[in-house]
Amino acid sequence: MFFKDSRLQNFRGFEKLELIWSPEINLILGSNGSGKTNTLESLSILSGWGGFANTRNLISWSNPHSPAYMSANISGEEDFKVTAKITNKTSIQLDEKKITCTDLRVKLPAVTFLTGGINLIDGTPAARRLFLDKLCALIFPPYAKLLSDFKLVNKARINLLRSKRPANSTTLLFCKTGGYIMEIRREIISQLKNFMNGANNFNIAVMPELENFSGAEFLYNSLKKNREREIFAQRPLSGVNYDDLIFTVNNKPASEFLSRGQKRMLILDLIIIAGNLIYSRLRRKPVLFFDDLTAELDKAARENVLSKLKNTGWQIFLTAPENPFNKKFKFGGINFSVSR
Repeated sequence: MFFKDSRLQNFRGFEKLELIWSPEINLILGSNGSGKTNTLESLSILSGWGGFANTRNLISWSNPHSPAYMSANISGEEDFKVTAKITNKTSIQLDEKKITCTDLRVKLPAVTFLTGGINLIDGTPAARRLFLDKLCALIFPPYAKLLSDFKLVNKARINLLRSKRPANSTTLLFCKTGGYIMEIRREIISQLKNFMNGANNFNIAVMPELENFSGAEFLYNSLKKNREREIFAQRPLSGVNYDDLIFTVNNKPASEFLSRGQKRMLILDLIIIAGNLIYSRLRRKPVLFFDDLTAELDKAARENVLSKLKNTGWQIFLTAPENPFNKKFKFGGINFSVSR
């Protein structure tokens, strides 16, 4: 799939913007604050993933009382038009019919690397779970609803524990829903590893291991084991919020033994591998969004990035202050440093 064009009105810092995109690699260039990331963010919204951050300020700062509008013509395995209207919420239509974000993501699969994406390796387990949850939601659309259901039952359990009341009424649903989520996460990573082919001696795993139990059995045993500690802590000490992705290279923790540039290259490999899995399951080429991917990379590494991206055959969007690649290569995109 790929964006043929996109249009923005009253969005972030843009009063109006119309763009034509290449089905291959698109560079969005410009200095800080010029609109690079906002442009990428608009494409993320039109892909069903929403804004990157601070979604309360999506409407143009100069005209905050009018809605923001955006649209794009999409082509590839299927042709359609996506439109979005943003007020205090976002409504999306596909060919003038309402569509849920879950259904749109399946039709227009996209994977994003933001400036803070290096936290996938260096950051908290929550950052890694977010990547995993997005991948699971793409491959298995009901996953997003399961995750939402688990958050509700987890909140109910916390409220009972804090009010010093028995939490037994939530145990069955907590274990059933949470266990299913844990199983899906591990199955998706198992499928992901089929596309790795030992790339750069890189490996990935979800911890903790389920130890030959079903997800529900694992959670039930864990709740039983930690019952007294859970009552004292007034919160669950088990569940999907304790999952973590472990990255290793040559059997060593990637977070400890790789430079920042090497971590960026590792994340690039991971995103491409995830894209291959998405294509194998959905039979649609994914769109890849990268915000400042080439920062901290030397010339050789940047050329390696370009080679990897070209070989995918997918539509790519990258932001950068200036062209980080061989200027002889023909790119699509926009340069916000040039008068339009």
